[in-house]
Amino acid sequence: MTPEAIQNKVCDSIDVLVEAGKPYGGLFPSMLDLETHRMLTKLPPPIHGQRMGDRAFLGSNLMHDQHLLKIMYALDRDGYREAADRYLRRFATHCTDTVTGLFPWGEHAYWHLEEDRVGDSHRLALPDKAPGTTLHDHLRQAPVWLWEKLHAFNPPCVERFAEGLDYHYKDGEPREYIRHAHVERRERLERGPASSDFPRHGGFYILDWSFAYRKSSRADFLRQIETMLDYWWAHRDPDGLLLSTTRGPEAPAPMHNANTPAQTVSLAASLLEAAELLDGTQAELIDRMRKRAGVYIEGFLSAPHDPDAGVFVSACRRGTNEILNTNPVWGSIYGNWPLAYVALIALCIYRITEDERLLNWADGAGRWHSTTPFPEGVPVPAMDAGLAVELLADLYDLTGNTDWLERGLDLARTLIPIYMDRDLVRGAAGIEWYESQMVPGDLLHGMARLALLAIKRDACPLTANYTAK
Repeated sequence: MTPEAIQNKVCDSIDVLVEAGKPYGGLFPSMLDLETHRMLTKLPPPIHGQRMGDRAFLGSNLMHDQHLLKIMYALDRDGYREAADRYLRRFATHCTDTVTGLFPWGEHAYWHLEEDRVGDSHRLALPDKAPGTTLHDHLRQAPVWLWEKLHAFNPPCVERFAEGLDYHYKDGEPREYIRHAHVERRERLERGPASSDFPRHGGFYILDWSFAYRKSSRADFLRQIETMLDYWWAHRDPDGLLLSTTRGPEAPAPMHNANTPAQTVSLAASLLEAAELLDGTQAELIDRMRKRAGVYIEGFLSAPHDPDAGVFVSACRRGTNEILNTNPVWGSIYGNWPLAYVALIALCIYRITEDERLLNWADGAGRWHSTTPFPEGVPVPAMDAGLAVELLADLYDLTGNTDWLERGLDLARTLIPIYMDRDLVRGAAGIEWYESQMVPGDLLHGMARLALLAIKRDACPLTANYTAK
């Protein structure tokens, strides 16, 4: 299959989604039938590793769709820019006026299309859950280009969101945040038995506040950045690695006292990107952010990875470096990201720092992705496939080594019959529906970028997707 044919396959899916979104002000439905292209009205069972409380049934989730919109702005084919603007204008002006200012997007919240209100994914798993207790969780980083668009359509919604992030803090001392917060209640969550203050989420908030500060110059957003910057610094180990949470159940809980290399490097990436957003009047803060990111990068590299043996560590015991978990090449499940997810964070940082060790780490990951056979009979989420293609495409873009391009094209030719044999991409291998929560947007973005790089590497209009942090 030629690069042009791959690009056309991507556009087939986008065309279906644009048409499906017309009855909903341009918002894309999260679940569609592959044959009829209509929104599913009966919820299919979850695939292995998928949680019911993460799905956007009868709804739309911008955090799932941002990759698709980015393709549409890059290609500007058949009115794509207008359709992408229609989606984001609708979201910014119609879906963001929540009680706390936090958006209905991410892991547990979405916009309910049939009832035109905030949707609560947790109610799929807990039907008796009290109304109005919808939880915000970022899920991924909202990229700067997306914030620019939302700000252009509705500047106040961006400031209200940045204000609402304060609801991620809990009451009491010591100061502690949680990755969840109420969307529809002006109250904080209880402290509970575990903090659930994942490092990656702190990085998400820092970048959000940095954008809001850049647009508003509000001193309170700057203070929030500084507070969050200091939050994890005291919890690093001597090598610079961070725990998955600052407080949790004691042993024998399997992840007690567990360092998380992937979340450590995710926080580093967000700090470096946020530093690029802040203006020159904040020189000391920018320098502190970059230096601390450097320490976290060293921590990530200090983990007992062995790329030659295919060992990429996702969790290791603090103090002993005992390996507790590794990143899978295919078939990720909730709580354990695919290898390409982390390798792309490494490449994101490499673009900023030119640290060759990160390029080498991602190089090893790319080789395992391109040589590990795709498993038969496993409902591999489209995210895994998409990030793998994205990784190989980005390695080609960064190095110019045509071996990566050929590996990427070979992988694309393997994956297209599995995921893209219809006009609309499948949510996972072997299933008969599209579902945004499985992030087929990653697959379409990776395919589009690979095709565009193959056509003309030096003039590719679609930049890398580094939102999976």
